[in-house]
Parts: sequence; structure tokens; C-alpha cells
Amino acid sequence: MSNGSENPPLEMRGITKYFLGVRALDNIDFHVERGEVLGLVGSNGAGKSTLMKVLSGVYGDYEGQILLDGVPARLGNPLQALNHGIAVIYQEFSLVGTLSIAENIFLGKEPRREVGGIPFLNRHKLKEKAVELLEELNFGLNPGDLVRNLGVAEQQLVQIAKTMTEKPKILVMDEPTARLSRRERDNLFRIIARFREQGTAIIYISHFLEEVFMVASRVTVLRDGSVVANSPIGVLDHQKLVFLMLGRSVETGKSEREKSEKSTAQETPALLSVENFSMGDKFRDVSFELREGEILGITGLVGAGRTELARAVFGAEKRAAITGNVRLKGQKFNPRTPRNAVEMGVALAPEDRKQQGLVLCRPIADNITMAVNNRITRGFFDWFLDHKKRRSLVDDMIRRLDIRMADARLRISTLSGGNQQKVVLAKWLATQARVLILDQPTAGIDVGTKDEIYRLLDELAAQGVGIVVISDDPEELSRTCGRVLVMRRGKIAGELRGTISSDSVLEAVTAETAITEAAS
Repeated sequence: MSNGSENPPLEMRGITKYFLGVRALDNIDFHVERGEVLGLVGSNGAGKSTLMKVLSGVYGDYEGQILLDGVPARLGNPLQALNHGIAVIYQEFSLVGTLSIAENIFLGKEPRREVGGIPFLNRHKLKEKAVELLEELNFGLNPGDLVRNLGVAEQQLVQIAKTMTEKPKILVMDEPTARLSRRERDNLFRIIARFREQGTAIIYISHFLEEVFMVASRVTVLRDGSVVANSPIGVLDHQKLVFLMLGRSVETGKSEREKSEKSTAQETPALLSVENFSMGDKFRDVSFELREGEILGITGLVGAGRTELARAVFGAEKRAAITGNVRLKGQKFNPRTPRNAVEMGVALAPEDRKQQGLVLCRPIADNITMAVNNRITRGFFDWFLDHKKRRSLVDDMIRRLDIRMADARLRISTLSGGNQQKVVLAKWLATQARVLILDQPTAGIDVGTKDEIYRLLDELAAQGVGIVVISDDPEELSRTCGRVLVMRRGKIAGELRGTISSDSVLEAVTAETAITEAAS
């Protein structure tokens, strides 16, 4: 535990938590020291987020004991945790879209001035404090912008800035860099170093294991709701840590057979053809083809226009703002809405699964079938939902994607991030789409679940499905894709094909000039 007689700022003893009679946390002992960065790792569903929600007061119905500075504390709600100096940066954003960046950062802590004894919001001081904080963090955000107009990466920065104002004694970071660029990640590491020097106890949760090795001095590993290891980071390597997380090794890279199959896919007929596609200042004159059985990667820095391009193809952007042509199997493809796109055989798993991919207040089963309810009906006019067919579809998708859960009737919000992402994929696989667009498909997902998803993509491609993978992860693109398009400032700046390595992807993304094609 703590060195000497000083008590650690946080100690958790025998923490146990149940969901519908299923034990999610099993007698967990856990602690973190002052000025320490503790890595907390484990596969999706291992219990990391559940344990942190116990600590932050979200789950007050736990068994066991929490000690803060050696004193027992019962954390029954988030306000109690916050009053004890516990702050959490969750994977799920707690932002108000209709408010500005500055208003979100200082929500509940707004500077005020009195006029005639009545307190009013001091907007000048609010902006001044927000500008000062954002400049200190080097985040490059305009404090007056509305949060609803921000991309996912920018919202993540706002969430981090908001937490920084709490001046916490214990800071939990749950996948804080899942959607950040390398520069933004490096800024965050600088902030972490400053907090550590001030004596803040930091719990760092990430599926990017290289980050854990960079920032943590010690690591605690959870598997199936139990602690399986607690070790100084220096005695472990990547392979050992993965084995502790999963209880098995994971293959990395593509086999020669897989590379050959991906190369052969480029000779098959075009499924989707995009010609001179433009949308204002978001993207311009984009042209490419996606072929049957091909996994095509699209990458680029944050703001390059990748997500907007995917949404426009899918019919999720206003058609009036779009010019150019898209063809599906040689026929004109111009969906007015996402429903039209799905009916024609195109699906999009969005970057923001919480806001755009799932209905968090609904059960897991509802989320799996919501895109195909009109296809699983019965009766003369197909007016009634066929519950038997629906259950069969849900069971098949749960089995096919190995979705870990207690019961399909539970709310989707009770699942881990990785299992939620599997539900998003299950929803679109149920549509039997011929073109599948995946925007950041493995953000915030552990190495084992990534491997499962990659193998699923290979299976779908072998069946002739055309897949577009939009990703920031060079290793992911090199593992899955036979061809990668690089976007910069809304245009296709280059193309990689053949033997694609993580280094070649990273070099292409960060290059300042146009990219020449990389041949195998």
C-alpha cells in the first residue's frame, strides 16, 4: 500500500457489484498513491468502467468499502464523490449541446457579478477564464462556439477542460485519447505530468497499451470482474500485458493469404463509385471506387473531412449542399435520408456511437433490431412485429459477435464500450448491407475485441461486402485494408496500396505535401 504511515488517497476493499444477479465486480481490492499515475487495463466487459462508476458514486449499491485518505466514505451519488475531490473524464460526454464551450467548461461554477444585490452571469469574465484555460491547455478551441456544432474529438477536449477546473485530488481518465490526434494526446500527457507533480492521484484507463507504458508507473489488470495482476509497469512488456488481460495471446498483422485476398479484391467489380463529390468547405472533388470484397481505408488528421464525407454518402447531410455523383452497382445513388440508403444496401456505423449509433435508454435487443423492424413482421398487411423472428435475429447476432451481457432486455447503457460497439455493428449487419461504412470502428476498444472485429471484417469481405474503414489508427489500417486513401483539408491527398505498414500510413498522414502512391 502506501509508503510509511501515510494513507493512500484512495483504497477500495472487497468491492462487489451485481447486475440482475450477475456479478460484474468480484471482491476487488484496489488503491492508488499520491502523485501516481496508475494504469487500469482489461478487455471490454472486464469491469473497469463499472469499478470507476462505483468510485464516482454512479453505482451506490455496491458491497465493500472505500477509504479516502484512510477514512471510510460511502459514495452514494456523483455529488458526494465530487465533494470528496473525485473527478472523472468518462467515455460518455456530459456536455450540453445548446451551450457554448465556455459555458460547458464552467457549468455550475460560472463567474458572477452583482447588480443591485442580484447575481448575474459575468459573461466577460467567463470568456476571459475560458480563453486562459484553453490557451494553457493548447487546445485551439473558440470558447464561444456551441458544443453541438463540434466534432467528437473537439467535444473530448471540452470534456477534458471541464474536468481540469475541478482541481481534483483523485482524477480518473477513461479512454481520454480515443478520439484525439497525436498532438492533442501529447498536450494531454503534459497536463497529466503537471497534475502528478501537484500530488494528484491519477487512474488512467486506456486500450492504447503503448500510452499506459508511456504515462503509468504501475498497472492493475482486471479480467471478468476480478483483479488478476497488480504490477510495476517496468517489469511488463506489451505481449505480457495482453496475455494478462485476455488470458491468451493475440495474433497481430496480416497473413500472406489475407494480403493476397485484399489485393485480389481490387480486381472485382465496383460496388460504390464516388465522382467529384463536394460539400461546401467540408470536402471537395472527392473521387474513389469501392469494389466487391474490398476493405478500403480512409484516414487523415482530425478535420480532414472524412466523417462528413461518410455522412454525405449515407444521406445524413442536406442534399442541397452536395454536388457530384455517387453510383451503387452502376446505378445512380442519391439517398434523401439514411433510411433510403439502408433500403438500397448501404449502412454507416457512425463515429459517435453514443449519440448517433445507439438509443441508450432502450434495451440491447431493441438496438440490434431497430434498423430492420419493418422486415420482421407478420400478418396480412405486415402490421405486427414477429417476436419469434425478432428473438431469433437477436440471438443470432449476439452469438455471431460474441456480445457479452447478462440479458438482452437490459439497457444498452449497462454494456461496456466494446460490447456497445458490437451492438452497433450487429444493427447494421442485420440489414445485410452490401456496402458497410465504419467510422472509427474500434475507438475505445480493447485489443481482444479489436481482433474479433477485424476477423469479422475479413469474413464479410470474403462474402463480397464492400467495406470502408475510417480510422486514425495506422496499425488498424495496415491490418485490415488493401488500399488506404489519405485526406487532407477536404481532399484526397494520396493513396497507399499493396504492402501497407503502420509507418507508411503515419508518414502519409503527417506529410505536408501530396503523397505519391506506395507500391508493394
